[in-house]
Parts: sequence; C-alpha cells; structure tokens
Amino acid sequence: MDEYLNAYFSWADLILAAAILYGVYALLSLLRDRLERVRRTQGVRARAHRVIATFLLYYEPITVLLLATIFVFINPVLHGVILILLVAAGFGRLRDYLSGRIILGTPLIAVGKRMQADQSTGVISRINRIGLYLQTGEGLHFVNYSTLLTNGYSLITGKDIGGYYQLHLSPTEKRERPLTELMDRLTSTPYLDRGFRPEVSHPEPGSPDIQVRLSVREEKHLSELLALLQEWGYPATIAQR
Repeated sequence: MDEYLNAYFSWADLILAAAILYGVYALLSLLRDRLERVRRTQGVRARAHRVIATFLLYYEPITVLLLATIFVFINPVLHGVILILLVAAGFGRLRDYLSGRIILGTPLIAVGKRMQADQSTGVISRINRIGLYLQTGEGLHFVNYSTLLTNGYSLITGKDIGGYYQLHLSPTEKRERPLTELMDRLTSTPYLDRGFRPEVSHPEPGSPDIQVRLSVREEKHLSELLALLQEWGYPATIAQR
C-alpha cells in the first residue's frame, strides 16, 4: 500500500512537462493562425488548417490531464485531495468545457452560422471555451455547451439568406459622434437583416477606427454595403466572417 503513496514525479518534472507541452501548443497555434490568414476554402492549406485546428481542440484537455496526473503523483495524498476539491468546485465549468470539445468537433459550428438553441434563434457571433454567443434580435444570448449537448440545437442551413460579418472601418475625416452617426445611417440601410441589431464600437479607447458587427440579408448585399460605407466616408474591410 505504501508504494502507491510514494512520489513518482518532482516539481521539476511538472515544470519541464508544462514547458514542453505549452511550447508545442504555442507553435501549433501560430501555424494554425497563419494558415487561417492565407488559406483557401480548398487545397493543401485548407486541409492542413483543419487537421491542426482539430488536433488542438483535443490537445488542450489531454495536456491538462497529463499535467494533473504528474501533479497528483508528486504527492499522491495531498495533491489528490486538492485535485478532487478543484474538480468539485469547478464541475459545472469543467462539464461545459468537455462538452465544448464534443460540439466544436463538428465542422459546421463556426462564427457566422445561424443556430436555433435554448429557445433562441440567432447568428453565432463568438465562440469561447465554455459556450457561445448568439446574436439575436434582442441582443447577445450566451448558451453554454452543456445546454447545447443536453437540449440539442439546430443549424439553419437550408438556404443562404446572408451572412454575419465583422467590419473594420477607417473614417476619412474626424467626426464629433461617429458611432451615433454611423448607427443612425445603418438603421436606414436596406441591406441589413433587421432581426439582428448591428454592434458598433471602437476597437480601442481613443482609436478613430470603428468595429462593426452586422448581418446582411443576402450575400450579394455585402459588396453594395461596402460601397455605401465608402460613400459615407467610412471605408471598410472585412475583419471576420
């Protein structure tokens, strides 16, 4: 019995393992982000991006499990109790995180997709480790992954009725209240999907640039909207779809 209580690893082993695992993760993340910027929808780069993104999705929990195992075997009794207490305290978030690994493994789940979940229908605007945000007519609605896995969800893909975009605007001249002015103009724009209120903000405090999240009714309307913004003195580029 005593042999199970012996220390099999040291703190040096834990630090070394964490450094190696984090280094691998950082390198793969940089490669994934670079491929994201230059990839096409098809081809070698697209396949490489999908493989790396999927690998990183499961690499995180595997890494945490390995480090937790080493941590426990530094001092099995004390560290085992600490780990159990941590898991019990954060069980809800841990369940959301693990559920997210399952849901995000579906390639159809991405920013810009339309989803019906938890009695809400909207466009996926943000994805994080424990849940996602749906942009609905009433605003942003957060849904955790456990809820999606338990209650189910539907992706609205039967017809392409537009898209959800993040635009980066660089005003050509200084304005007194650029956010208010731009929101007023967008309110009367016929190209937007009225079910989703645009989000207008500065990317950084004091920055003259403007960040806009919006949904267009049809894909062809995006180019017309960009041309209209240019006429208003708000030249825009697509930052994210």
